[in-house]
Amino acid sequence: MSVRSVVIAGAAVLLFSCRRTPSPSPPVASSVVPAASVSSSGSPRQPKESTPKLLQPTTLVEMPVAAYATSLALEDDVVYLLTSNAAYRITEGQPVQGIQLDLGIGPVVTESAIIFWSKGSIWSAPKHGGEVRALAKLAHQPQYFVASKGHLAWVDHSDAGPYSIQTLDGRKPRVLATASGELSALNMIDDSVFFVQRAEDNSWRVGRVRVQGGDVEYSTSRTGQTPAMLTGTDSLVYYDLKTSEIRRLQTDLKREETWLKDFVCTPLYEATNIYCACVEGLFEVRATDHKPHVLIYGRHETITYIRANSQYIVWTVDKGPDKLAVYRLPVEATRN
Repeated sequence: MSVRSVVIAGAAVLLFSCRRTPSPSPPVASSVVPAASVSSSGSPRQPKESTPKLLQPTTLVEMPVAAYATSLALEDDVVYLLTSNAAYRITEGQPVQGIQLDLGIGPVVTESAIIFWSKGSIWSAPKHGGEVRALAKLAHQPQYFVASKGHLAWVDHSDAGPYSIQTLDGRKPRVLATASGELSALNMIDDSVFFVQRAEDNSWRVGRVRVQGGDVEYSTSRTGQTPAMLTGTDSLVYYDLKTSEIRRLQTDLKREETWLKDFVCTPLYEATNIYCACVEGLFEVRATDHKPHVLIYGRHETITYIRANSQYIVWTVDKGPDKLAVYRLPVEATRN
């Protein structure tokens, strides 16, 4: 198969204050962020300049690639960087290994392979290199893929038709759900696909459908802008732009709680704790106290993508036109 790529869907970062500022108390590896002061007009004040001495992240790689056209995956201590024309395997202390691939839009890294669309088919490329094989014919290019424990799904939308969520049934696509309104923010937990549905009255709700099929389940409807993403591996975490809240929704779509109020968090990622980026830096919202702890602050770099596991937090930053860097922090070091 010839290999050359199109583009990977990027994410936009909100360019405004996190509304809470790090404490200027003695330098620590992780500082709790106190509540922001509020002016007489009721608007949050701009944060004071503060540069607490924190752990410096490890720079894993810098590349001449636009940050917004990339995505990350993390497996133990190995980072996968997916660009518009290649997949890179990054391990600290070892040469970066690159595989040139026609990744198309929105590829996904699974336990054993990188799944992507190209030239009318869905393809699977082994993560360690090897023969690229076709999984199924698919004439229309999906918006992006999600995967979990051997299951695969994607969202599709043609100009003339409805939105649909599809999966593979053997070597043939099968529709799981359709809607006239937008379907977005796909996340997969075990055999369930979660998504956000925008209704014609501009309300939205979270939906769930199993890859085996069956009825689609929905949460209660909300108003305001739809969440940009749903994240999580045992429950769903999202950022509510209307209320400036980080919210956690259980997979039954019935039980929901607010983790943090009045805090900007985009992009975000959940791995036991929640990791948030904004213009001030990178923060960790811990399950133990639901408070933001400073990890990175005052570096004046836009974070475009975050991934984490029990060992590491990794992220990409925009270093300027056609330049990115991938940074890493050990999770254990943030506990000091």
